[in-house]
Amino acid sequence: MKNLFLTLILCITIYQVQAQKTVNFSGQISNYNSSELIYLGMDEFHLPLKILEDGTFSVDVAIQQNPSFFSFEKISKRGKIERQTPRIWFENDRINLTLDWSNKSFQMEGLMPFQSTSDKIEDLKGKQQIEFILNNPSNIPSLYFANSLKEKISIYDLEKFSQSVSDEYKNSIYLKRIENYVFVKKLKTLKKGEKVKDFKLPDKDDNQISVINRRNKKQLIALFSSGCSFSIASINLLAQFAELNNDKIEMTTIWDDKSKNTWLNTHQDKKSKITWTDLLDEYGFASTYLNTTTWPTFYVIDEEGELTEMFKGYSKKTAKKLRALLE
Repeated sequence: MKNLFLTLILCITIYQVQAQKTVNFSGQISNYNSSELIYLGMDEFHLPLKILEDGTFSVDVAIQQNPSFFSFEKISKRGKIERQTPRIWFENDRINLTLDWSNKSFQMEGLMPFQSTSDKIEDLKGKQQIEFILNNPSNIPSLYFANSLKEKISIYDLEKFSQSVSDEYKNSIYLKRIENYVFVKKLKTLKKGEKVKDFKLPDKDDNQISVINRRNKKQLIALFSSGCSFSIASINLLAQFAELNNDKIEMTTIWDDKSKNTWLNTHQDKKSKITWTDLLDEYGFASTYLNTTTWPTFYVIDEEGELTEMFKGYSKKTAKKLRALLE
Protein backbone atom coordinates (compact mmCIF):
# COMPACT_ATOMS: atom_id res chain seq x y z
CA MET A 1 0.00 0.00 0.00
CA LYS A 2 2.87 2.38 0.80
CA ASN A 3 4.45 1.85 -2.63
CA LEU A 4 1.04 2.28 -4.25
CA PHE A 5 0.52 5.61 -2.55
CA LEU A 6 4.02 6.79 -3.46
CA THR A 7 3.13 6.06 -7.07
CA LEU A 8 0.03 8.19 -6.63
CA ILE A 9 2.10 11.05 -5.23
CA LEU A 10 4.29 10.94 -8.31
CA CYS A 11 1.19 11.09 -10.48
CA ILE A 12 -0.11 14.09 -8.59
CA THR A 13 3.17 15.98 -8.79
CA ILE A 14 3.23 15.87 -12.58
CA TYR A 15 1.49 19.20 -12.75
CA GLN A 16 1.19 20.57 -16.24
CA VAL A 17 0.46 24.28 -16.53
CA GLN A 18 -1.56 24.98 -19.64
CA ALA A 19 -1.02 28.33 -21.30
CA GLN A 20 -3.89 30.74 -20.92
CA LYS A 21 -5.64 31.80 -24.08
CA THR A 22 -7.81 34.90 -24.51
CA VAL A 23 -10.95 34.34 -26.57
CA ASN A 24 -13.20 37.08 -27.91
CA PHE A 25 -16.92 36.26 -27.87
CA SER A 26 -19.12 38.57 -29.94
CA GLY A 27 -22.42 38.50 -31.75
CA GLN A 28 -26.03 39.60 -31.58
CA ILE A 29 -28.96 38.42 -29.47
CA SER A 30 -32.46 39.11 -30.78
CA ASN A 31 -35.89 38.99 -29.10
CA TYR A 32 -34.64 39.36 -25.57
CA ASN A 33 -35.99 41.47 -22.73
CA SER A 34 -33.52 44.27 -22.02
CA SER A 35 -34.35 44.06 -18.31
CA GLU A 36 -33.22 40.44 -18.23
CA LEU A 37 -29.60 39.70 -17.33
CA ILE A 38 -27.95 37.21 -19.66
CA TYR A 39 -24.78 35.35 -18.71
CA LEU A 40 -22.03 33.74 -20.72
CA GLY A 41 -21.43 30.44 -18.95
CA MET A 42 -18.04 28.73 -19.09
CA ASP A 43 -16.91 25.53 -17.38
CA GLU A 44 -16.53 27.14 -13.96
CA PHE A 45 -17.84 30.69 -14.04
CA HIS A 46 -20.73 32.82 -15.23
CA LEU A 47 -19.98 36.18 -16.83
CA PRO A 48 -22.80 38.75 -17.09
CA LEU A 49 -22.97 40.09 -20.63
CA LYS A 50 -23.17 43.80 -21.44
CA ILE A 51 -25.64 43.84 -24.33
CA LEU A 52 -26.12 47.04 -26.33
CA GLU A 53 -29.48 48.37 -27.50
CA ASP A 54 -29.15 46.64 -30.87
CA GLY A 55 -28.49 43.30 -29.17
CA THR A 56 -24.79 43.16 -29.93
CA PHE A 57 -22.16 42.15 -27.39
CA SER A 58 -18.41 41.59 -27.24
CA VAL A 59 -16.32 40.27 -24.37
CA ASP A 60 -12.81 38.83 -23.91
CA VAL A 61 -12.43 35.75 -21.70
CA ALA A 62 -9.25 33.99 -20.56
CA ILE A 63 -9.55 30.21 -20.84
CA GLN A 64 -7.14 27.44 -19.93
CA GLN A 65 -8.72 24.25 -21.31
CA ASN A 66 -8.85 23.95 -25.09
CA PRO A 67 -11.10 22.84 -26.73
CA SER A 68 -13.63 24.28 -24.33
CA PHE A 69 -17.32 25.18 -24.31
CA PHE A 70 -19.66 28.02 -23.47
CA SER A 71 -23.40 28.48 -23.12
CA PHE A 72 -25.90 31.26 -22.51
CA GLU A 73 -27.64 31.42 -19.15
CA LYS A 74 -30.14 33.42 -17.13
CA ILE A 75 -31.27 33.71 -13.51
CA SER A 76 -34.40 31.71 -12.67
CA LYS A 77 -37.25 32.95 -10.48
CA ARG A 78 -35.63 31.04 -7.63
CA GLY A 79 -32.44 33.02 -8.05
CA LYS A 80 -30.38 30.25 -9.64
CA ILE A 81 -28.41 30.55 -12.86
CA GLU A 82 -29.90 28.20 -15.46
CA ARG A 83 -28.40 27.21 -18.79
CA GLN A 84 -30.56 28.16 -21.78
CA THR A 85 -28.55 26.70 -24.68
CA PRO A 86 -26.59 23.48 -25.19
CA ARG A 87 -22.89 23.52 -24.40
CA ILE A 88 -21.26 24.98 -27.52
CA TRP A 89 -17.74 23.67 -28.14
CA PHE A 90 -14.96 25.75 -29.71
CA GLU A 91 -11.19 26.05 -30.09
CA ASN A 92 -10.73 29.32 -32.01
CA ASP A 93 -9.72 32.59 -30.37
CA ARG A 94 -12.60 34.53 -31.96
CA ILE A 95 -16.21 33.38 -31.70
CA ASN A 96 -19.09 35.18 -33.43
CA LEU A 97 -22.70 34.01 -33.35
CA THR A 98 -26.31 35.12 -33.56
CA LEU A 99 -28.84 33.94 -31.00
CA ASP A 100 -32.64 34.12 -31.00
CA TRP A 101 -33.52 34.37 -27.31
CA SER A 102 -37.19 33.48 -27.92
CA ASN A 103 -36.37 29.89 -28.89
CA LYS A 104 -32.63 29.77 -28.01
CA SER A 105 -31.65 28.82 -31.57
CA PHE A 106 -28.22 30.01 -32.70
CA GLN A 107 -25.95 30.17 -35.71
CA MET A 108 -22.17 30.08 -35.49
CA GLU A 109 -19.33 29.38 -37.88
CA GLY A 110 -16.67 26.91 -36.87
CA LEU A 111 -18.73 24.47 -34.81
CA MET A 112 -16.55 21.58 -33.68
CA PRO A 113 -17.13 18.25 -35.44
CA PHE A 114 -18.07 16.62 -32.13
CA GLN A 115 -20.80 19.20 -31.35
CA SER A 116 -23.43 16.66 -32.41
CA THR A 117 -21.95 14.15 -29.96
CA SER A 118 -22.27 16.68 -27.13
CA ASP A 119 -25.86 17.48 -28.12
CA LYS A 120 -26.77 13.79 -28.17
CA ILE A 121 -25.24 13.21 -24.74
CA GLU A 122 -27.27 16.11 -23.35
CA ASP A 123 -30.47 14.72 -24.90
CA LEU A 124 -29.96 11.22 -23.48
CA LYS A 125 -30.76 10.41 -19.87
CA GLY A 126 -29.86 7.80 -17.28
CA LYS A 127 -28.45 4.45 -18.41
CA GLN A 128 -28.62 5.32 -22.11
CA GLN A 129 -26.59 8.47 -21.56
CA ILE A 130 -23.87 6.66 -19.63
CA GLU A 131 -23.70 3.80 -22.15
CA PHE A 132 -23.26 6.27 -25.01
CA ILE A 133 -20.48 8.10 -23.15
CA LEU A 134 -18.61 4.89 -22.37
CA ASN A 135 -18.87 3.73 -25.97
CA ASN A 136 -17.37 6.99 -27.29
CA PRO A 137 -14.21 7.56 -25.22
CA SER A 138 -12.11 9.47 -27.73
CA ASN A 139 -13.77 12.86 -27.89
CA ILE A 140 -13.80 15.83 -25.57
CA PRO A 141 -17.56 15.92 -24.81
CA SER A 142 -17.50 12.28 -23.65
CA LEU A 143 -14.52 13.03 -21.40
CA TYR A 144 -16.26 16.08 -19.97
CA PHE A 145 -19.53 14.25 -19.26
CA ALA A 146 -17.77 11.12 -17.96
CA ASN A 147 -15.98 13.31 -15.42
CA SER A 148 -19.20 15.13 -14.49
CA LEU A 149 -21.08 11.84 -14.04
CA LYS A 150 -18.22 9.73 -12.64
CA GLU A 151 -19.98 9.06 -9.33
CA LYS A 152 -22.78 7.34 -11.26
CA ILE A 153 -20.37 5.12 -13.23
CA SER A 154 -18.69 2.01 -11.85
CA ILE A 155 -14.96 2.13 -11.16
CA TYR A 156 -14.48 -0.81 -13.55
CA ASP A 157 -16.21 1.05 -16.39
CA LEU A 158 -14.34 4.29 -15.68
CA GLU A 159 -11.00 2.49 -15.71
CA LYS A 160 -11.85 0.74 -18.96
CA PHE A 161 -13.04 4.05 -20.42
CA SER A 162 -9.78 5.80 -19.42
CA GLN A 163 -7.65 3.12 -21.02
CA SER A 164 -9.56 3.53 -24.30
CA VAL A 165 -8.94 7.27 -24.64
CA SER A 166 -6.72 8.13 -27.60
CA ASP A 167 -3.29 9.76 -27.17
CA GLU A 168 -4.73 13.03 -28.50
CA TYR A 169 -6.73 13.50 -25.29
CA LYS A 170 -4.42 11.91 -22.70
CA ASN A 171 -3.53 15.33 -21.23
CA SER A 172 -7.13 16.50 -20.93
CA ILE A 173 -7.97 17.79 -17.47
CA TYR A 174 -11.20 15.78 -17.62
CA LEU A 175 -9.30 12.52 -18.08
CA LYS A 176 -6.82 13.42 -15.34
CA ARG A 177 -9.68 14.03 -12.90
CA ILE A 178 -11.24 10.69 -13.85
CA GLU A 179 -7.92 8.88 -13.37
CA ASN A 180 -7.38 10.47 -9.95
CA TYR A 181 -10.93 9.57 -8.94
CA VAL A 182 -10.44 5.94 -9.98
CA PHE A 183 -7.07 5.70 -8.23
CA VAL A 184 -8.35 7.07 -4.94
CA LYS A 185 -11.57 5.03 -4.99
CA LYS A 186 -9.46 1.87 -5.22
CA LEU A 187 -7.72 2.83 -1.99
CA LYS A 188 -9.16 2.28 1.47
CA THR A 189 -11.77 4.95 2.30
CA LEU A 190 -10.45 7.49 4.78
CA LYS A 191 -12.40 7.62 8.05
CA LYS A 192 -12.20 9.59 11.29
CA GLY A 193 -9.63 8.14 13.64
CA GLU A 194 -7.33 7.05 10.83
CA LYS A 195 -4.00 8.53 9.80
CA VAL A 196 -4.12 10.72 6.71
CA LYS A 197 -1.56 9.78 4.10
CA ASP A 198 0.58 12.60 2.78
CA PHE A 199 0.20 13.86 -0.78
CA LYS A 200 1.44 16.87 -2.71
CA LEU A 201 -0.35 19.71 -4.45
CA PRO A 202 0.97 22.81 -6.23
CA ASP A 203 1.07 26.30 -4.76
CA LYS A 204 0.81 29.51 -6.81
CA ASP A 205 4.44 29.20 -7.92
CA ASP A 206 3.95 25.57 -9.00
CA ASN A 207 6.01 24.26 -6.09
CA GLN A 208 4.84 20.83 -4.94
CA ILE A 209 3.83 21.12 -1.28
CA SER A 210 3.27 18.24 1.14
CA VAL A 211 -0.24 18.63 2.50
CA ILE A 212 0.06 16.52 5.64
CA ASN A 213 2.84 17.86 7.84
CA ARG A 214 5.02 15.73 10.06
CA ARG A 215 6.07 18.53 12.40
CA ASN A 216 4.03 17.51 15.47
CA LYS A 217 1.53 20.31 14.90
CA LYS A 218 -2.22 20.13 14.68
CA GLN A 219 -3.57 20.97 11.24
CA LEU A 220 -6.69 22.63 9.90
CA ILE A 221 -7.36 21.89 6.23
CA ALA A 222 -10.22 23.66 4.44
CA LEU A 223 -11.48 22.47 1.07
CA PHE A 224 -12.96 25.36 -0.91
CA SER A 225 -14.27 26.04 -4.39
CA SER A 226 -14.03 29.40 -6.15
CA GLY A 227 -17.50 28.85 -7.54
CA CYS A 228 -19.01 28.45 -4.04
CA SER A 229 -20.08 31.69 -2.34
CA PHE A 230 -19.91 30.02 1.08
CA SER A 231 -16.29 29.08 0.44
CA ILE A 232 -15.45 32.67 -0.42
CA ALA A 233 -17.27 33.94 2.67
CA SER A 234 -15.37 31.41 4.81
CA ILE A 235 -12.07 33.13 3.97
CA ASN A 236 -13.02 35.80 6.51
CA LEU A 237 -13.56 33.13 9.15
CA LEU A 238 -10.12 31.69 8.52
CA ALA A 239 -8.54 35.14 8.47
CA GLN A 240 -9.95 35.80 11.95
CA PHE A 241 -8.84 32.32 13.03
CA ALA A 242 -5.31 33.05 11.76
CA GLU A 243 -5.09 36.28 13.79
CA LEU A 244 -5.83 34.37 17.01
CA ASN A 245 -3.92 31.24 16.08
CA ASN A 246 -0.36 32.50 16.63
CA ASP A 247 0.87 29.71 14.34
CA LYS A 248 -0.11 26.99 16.84
CA ILE A 249 -2.25 25.20 14.27
CA GLU A 250 -0.98 24.79 10.72
CA MET A 251 -3.54 26.07 8.23
CA THR A 252 -4.08 25.00 4.62
CA THR A 253 -6.73 25.84 2.07
CA ILE A 254 -7.19 23.55 -0.93
CA TRP A 255 -9.22 24.78 -3.90
CA ASP A 256 -11.25 22.33 -5.97
CA ASP A 257 -10.99 24.47 -9.11
CA LYS A 258 -10.66 23.08 -12.60
CA SER A 259 -8.05 25.58 -13.71
CA LYS A 260 -5.25 27.65 -12.26
CA ASN A 261 -6.78 30.68 -13.94
CA THR A 262 -10.00 30.34 -11.92
CA TRP A 263 -8.07 29.82 -8.70
CA LEU A 264 -5.79 32.82 -9.14
CA ASN A 265 -8.03 35.33 -10.89
CA THR A 266 -11.46 35.09 -9.29
CA HIS A 267 -12.37 36.82 -6.00
CA GLN A 268 -8.86 38.25 -5.77
CA ASP A 269 -9.90 40.82 -3.15
CA LYS A 270 -11.16 38.11 -0.81
CA LYS A 271 -8.29 35.70 -1.48
CA SER A 272 -5.73 38.42 -0.76
CA LYS A 273 -6.50 37.83 2.94
CA ILE A 274 -5.00 34.34 2.74
CA THR A 275 -1.63 34.36 4.52
CA TRP A 276 -1.40 30.60 5.12
CA THR A 277 -0.64 27.66 2.81
CA ASP A 278 -2.89 27.87 -0.24
CA LEU A 279 -2.99 25.02 -2.79
CA LEU A 280 -4.80 23.94 -5.95
CA ASP A 281 -6.54 20.56 -6.35
CA GLU A 282 -7.01 20.89 -10.12
CA TYR A 283 -7.27 17.16 -10.74
CA GLY A 284 -9.63 16.41 -7.84
CA PHE A 285 -7.40 14.17 -5.73
CA ALA A 286 -7.87 15.87 -2.36
CA SER A 287 -11.65 16.17 -2.65
CA THR A 288 -11.93 12.46 -3.48
CA TYR A 289 -9.45 11.21 -0.90
CA LEU A 290 -10.97 13.34 1.88
CA ASN A 291 -14.53 12.38 0.81
CA THR A 292 -15.57 15.97 0.20
CA THR A 293 -19.13 16.34 -1.09
CA THR A 294 -19.88 19.86 0.15
CA TRP A 295 -17.88 23.07 0.04
CA PRO A 296 -16.58 24.40 2.32
CA THR A 297 -15.49 21.39 4.39
CA PHE A 298 -13.00 21.62 7.24
CA TYR A 299 -10.71 18.81 8.45
CA VAL A 300 -8.80 18.70 11.73
CA ILE A 301 -5.71 16.50 11.85
CA ASP A 302 -3.88 15.95 15.13
CA GLU A 303 -0.16 15.98 15.87
CA GLU A 304 0.13 12.31 14.92
CA GLY A 305 -1.47 12.85 11.52
CA GLU A 306 -4.83 11.36 12.51
CA LEU A 307 -8.14 12.75 11.22
CA THR A 308 -10.00 13.76 14.38
CA GLU A 309 -12.83 15.99 13.18
CA MET A 310 -14.66 17.07 10.04
CA PHE A 311 -17.33 19.77 9.74
CA LYS A 312 -19.05 21.49 6.84
CA GLY A 313 -20.66 24.73 5.78
CA TYR A 314 -20.52 28.42 6.54
CA SER A 315 -22.51 29.09 9.71
CA LYS A 316 -22.34 30.12 13.36
CA LYS A 317 -21.78 26.44 14.16
CA THR A 318 -18.68 26.42 11.96
CA ALA A 319 -17.38 29.58 13.66
CA LYS A 320 -17.87 27.96 17.08
CA LYS A 321 -16.00 24.83 16.02
CA LEU A 322 -13.11 26.92 14.75
CA ARG A 323 -13.03 28.93 17.97
CA ALA A 324 -13.03 25.70 20.00
CA LEU A 325 -9.84 24.58 18.25
CA LEU A 326 -8.03 27.54 19.78
CA GLU A 327 -9.12 26.84 23.34
